[in-house]
Amino acid sequence: MKTKSHNLLRKLNSQSQSALEYLMIIALTLGIIIPTTYLFFRYSTESNTKILDSQINQIGRSMIDTAENVYFSGESSKIVLELNMPESVNSIYIIDNRELVFNTTTELGENEAVFFSSVNITSSNCQGSTCSLSEIASLGIKKIKFQSYSNNVLISKSTE
Repeated sequence: MKTKSHNLLRKLNSQSQSALEYLMIIALTLGIIIPTTYLFFRYSTESNTKILDSQINQIGRSMIDTAENVYFSGESSKIVLELNMPESVNSIYIIDNRELVFNTTTELGENEAVFFSSVNITSSNCQGSTCSLSEIASLGIKKIKFQSYSNNVLISKSTE
């Protein structure tokens, strides 16, 4: 009888040890998978933000360079620029005829990218010292017209 209970106790002890080892393996696996997944998604989010920042930088610089080229080419000069606007651009506006501002939203929050012009830039939708370029702020390929006047460059959506 003593041998039977001793064998039963040893068998239960062996099973509980196996269950504990199994739980330890699961805990170790989860301890590796969860931080790795978090790091992957964090890296992915940062990569997307960097790509968006790069696109906005390229678009902003192209717009300022084009406005300056049109202005220095003389009055009535015109250039139509075709740009692919990313989806996270909320608004584009001009402040004090010298600052082109892109307002964007990413996974990391709301950002503003500001580009400074050496020439006066404006749009047809101005209120005070702020001019809106909302017609070109949406997702997709946009044709943007830059037209030189005597003392500024008008930026607008092209219908051509």
